[in-house]
Amino acid sequence: MDASNEGAHALFFVDADTPGIELVRTPAYSHTYASHHPIYRFNNVRVPEKNRIGAEGQGMDFAYAWFRYERLMIAARCCGAASRLIDEATAFAQEPIIQGEPIANFQAIQFMLADSLTELWAARLMTYEAAAAHDRDEDLKVLHGQCSMVKLYASEMANRAADRAVQIFGGRGYMRENVAERFFRELRVDRIWEGSSEIQRLIIAGGLYKRG
Repeated sequence: MDASNEGAHALFFVDADTPGIELVRTPAYSHTYASHHPIYRFNNVRVPEKNRIGAEGQGMDFAYAWFRYERLMIAARCCGAASRLIDEATAFAQEPIIQGEPIANFQAIQFMLADSLTELWAARLMTYEAAAAHDRDEDLKVLHGQCSMVKLYASEMANRAADRAVQIFGGRGYMRENVAERFFRELRVDRIWEGSSEIQRLIIAGGLYKRG
């Protein structure tokens, strides 16, 4: 151990079969992803130095990098979900006939689809630009703020698109067999994990105060 870095942040991996690790339970969540988020208890678990990732003092660097990349990935997933929802809702709107014409001809439906499509385009452009800025090796602090903006906007955009899709589908949109119901349920967490929308706003405002 480097005495000059004693007490500094460090990142480790821990083997699941290490003595002292106990699986407490695996909670059920609203989403239906194949992967889960078990709760573990650590009782006097010893982690060897060889399991350290990088050098002492680099732990938070890895953590910040993870947040940047994962927030970009969340944004990309949200764009994909919104695109699917718009496609499905648009196709469905051609089917129900009310007073001799499909509901796709009604302004209320058109406005919801138009708003969703416009917001999706904006979110895609933000996501592409933030990814390109990483490729250009721009300032990490600026990138951190941009990723927060992208994650904030894309996650809230997708939730709005899902809500509109459920409304367009009507009662069918509330059925578990419907794509809108699934996305309405599963997209909600994107406004929470890897930093909630409120945390992203704090990061964005902090960057504004510090760097303009």
